[in-house]
Amino acid sequence: MTTPAEIAATLARLGGWPEYFGEDECKHGEGMLSLQIRNKWIDEGVFGLVVRYAVHRAEYDRLSDVIATRRDEEGDEEDKGKGSDYLSGSEQQRAYHKRELLTLERELLVTPSAKNKADLSLQTSFLEQLDVSIDEKSDGGKVVPWKPLSKKRRG
Repeated sequence: MTTPAEIAATLARLGGWPEYFGEDECKHGEGMLSLQIRNKWIDEGVFGLVVRYAVHRAEYDRLSDVIATRRDEEGDEEDKGKGSDYLSGSEQQRAYHKRELLTLERELLVTPSAKNKADLSLQTSFLEQLDVSIDEKSDGGKVVPWKPLSKKRRG
């Protein structure tokens, strides 16, 4: 479990939350940041994704409350016979935030796990993976990851 002190120390090192963050954004951001710290997946790039995640999650929750309240006040649309197949503006905005959340959650939760399982967390040189020995006489000391094709002499 990540302690509040660890979260605060990490936030201080990363520059803290943006100025426009409200209470809801901080709550969602701290939840995701806690998970990233615990799994040791946090760096500046991941923190940027956590900030975007917190913004979209807070807005999605706010719009869900607005839509639920409006439906409670108006009653069921099917009961009134409106029968509209179109989403309202709030529902379209909520659908946008849902799509963004799915992308961000995939990036924050699935990608690091897949990298760790595949042991791709460490950066390696592409030359090591090719397993090619470079002959310095033929290439003049230049680094070439492959040998150029040469025509066979017919004789």
